[in-house]
Amino acid sequence: MDPIEYILVIVNLILGFGCAVPLARLLRRLKGQLSGVSRHFVILVGIYFVECVAVVVAMGMPVFSVGLAFIWGIVFGLWLRNRAPTCEVLKTSFFLALYSSLPAISFILIPVMAWVKGWHILSPADGARFGIPDFLHLPWPLDTILGFYAALVVGAILFKSVITTGEVSLIIHFKEKQS
Repeated sequence: MDPIEYILVIVNLILGFGCAVPLARLLRRLKGQLSGVSRHFVILVGIYFVECVAVVVAMGMPVFSVGLAFIWGIVFGLWLRNRAPTCEVLKTSFFLALYSSLPAISFILIPVMAWVKGWHILSPADGARFGIPDFLHLPWPLDTILGFYAALVVGAILFKSVITTGEVSLIIHFKEKQS
């Protein structure tokens, strides 16, 4: 394995386990429980693992990860809809969407590591040599290593947050209309 792959694994382990703890506590409070963080922690780590696999399967592109946002939106919406006030549920679903985006966000380390190795991360020529798809005819700065990965990260965060939180909102509003 390349050193960047080791670093990505370590960073994702830290992010996955470290961010699961406060989010598990938030879910516990949302559900009105006084104890039982471990169950939520295990669920969140499982979600993180699925997200990491989705990013790897798509070869570093968050395509499958964004697709999972549709699934997480439905699951979170059904799971959280009767738990708390709408405002709290939407806030929690937004944090869950951000948490599920962390594997894609960790890919911003690739330009940093490329820069450390001596690549010119703002050069279109080095972007093409690095493997940025030339057939897309991307404008500068998206045809650079830094621009390409920054666009992937920002796109993943935006799409996943809007899709997941939007679906949760729709599920909550459908529930309220039925009542």
